[in-house]
Amino acid sequence: MGIKLDWEIEAEQTHIKTAGEDPETRRRRRQARRRLLLLVIGLVAVFGAIAGLIYLRLEQREYEIEELLRNTVDAEVAALRLGDWQAFALAQRSASGDWVQQQEQMFQSYQVLKQERDVELTGRVLNLVVDRQRARVAVEEIIDNVPYTRVWFYWRYDDGWRHVPPDYTFWGDVQRYDGTHADVRYRSVDAPLAAVLGPKLNEWLATGCAAVGCPSVPTVMVDILPDESLTLSWSETNPWLLQVPSPYLRRARADQPFDLELQFGVAGLLAERLVTLATNNLQPVYPADVYHLRAAVVSWLVGRFVQMNTNSFLVASLAQHYGEAAVGRLLQAMQSDSSVQVLSAVTGVESLAQANLDWRDYLTWRLATESELIRRRDETNYLALYDTRDTRARELAYQRFGATPLNLQKVIVSAPVEMSEDGVPQIRAVAQIGEDAASREEILFRLADGVWKRAS
Repeated sequence: MGIKLDWEIEAEQTHIKTAGEDPETRRRRRQARRRLLLLVIGLVAVFGAIAGLIYLRLEQREYEIEELLRNTVDAEVAALRLGDWQAFALAQRSASGDWVQQQEQMFQSYQVLKQERDVELTGRVLNLVVDRQRARVAVEEIIDNVPYTRVWFYWRYDDGWRHVPPDYTFWGDVQRYDGTHADVRYRSVDAPLAAVLGPKLNEWLATGCAAVGCPSVPTVMVDILPDESLTLSWSETNPWLLQVPSPYLRRARADQPFDLELQFGVAGLLAERLVTLATNNLQPVYPADVYHLRAAVVSWLVGRFVQMNTNSFLVASLAQHYGEAAVGRLLQAMQSDSSVQVLSAVTGVESLAQANLDWRDYLTWRLATESELIRRRDETNYLALYDTRDTRARELAYQRFGATPLNLQKVIVSAPVEMSEDGVPQIRAVAQIGEDAASREEILFRLADGVWKRAS
């Protein structure tokens, strides 16, 4: 056993005394921590309650602001419904007097519309967006059982909301549809249109190029723009940028934002551009048959897109009996001065009489061209429309050329192919004259020099 010195014994005793914390001190420390935690929780709860109250107040305020706006719209639509111009005018405001005049004209147009059509001004708010002092409201109206949307703009003055001129900077956030062949840029208001236009255009590009034989399927960019001065057209700086004015600049179909009028417009521009691409920008020479054939392909393609009959009977029958690829072969075979005989090479028949095609629109065009050439005094091209080998047909041609053509459109409604007694293919066509369905005329066409020429 070793000997411990006094200072070592004192050190051990001090260590033993300080090795364990005093219980009272530990208790006080726990209480301090608990009080601090409760204080923090209390402060958080207080601030949370304050924030919640502020949020609820803001929500309540926003609700009140929106309700005031809805009440303003209700009152405005009620004034339209009742024909109360004074009440309607109270809802209008602008720094310019032109706005009130425009709205008065609109008010009067509604009164006329109510007399002529079945109009239901429901005033139902389809969409409402408030951005501080300004607001945008989409309002429903029903005309002849068809729902429409009108987009109106408002400004919150000290005395309440007022209908103000359109604010096209407040058309919503920029969005984009990216398709395989079509990309669409638009703002929030035009989302319903873009949702239909993008996929439809994508489909049209694929089917259209397959039919006309494009070298490759192009990519089309579309801009839907809230611009009143804009017309549906291709951009002057980008040949594949289609500019579409927003339909919500005016009354727009709520159930069909991509309505038939807009469909035909877009389909026409696209069909024209695809045919130009497939023919390497072929420029037909008037009055060669190719002038009609190219236009007929465009018309058929438009009908193919919108799924409606565009009376392009010749090209439709070509596609029906020889496949849609035959339309592409026709475009490839056409020259700037081609006659209708080019169809013999496309169909593989020796005579057009054997091609089993519907000639109604082609013969209608020939009759219209005949009248136009008389007005132009173009005797050479005029006589080329007739079978001048026949003495009677030649005499009739000169008589008509010397007379003033009537401004009555002749539309071929029947064009059966038959054989004459001397074995020459002919068409005994029936033409409707003008708007009277009962006014009809029989016109004889014969196959001469490989094309159909008038013989009566």
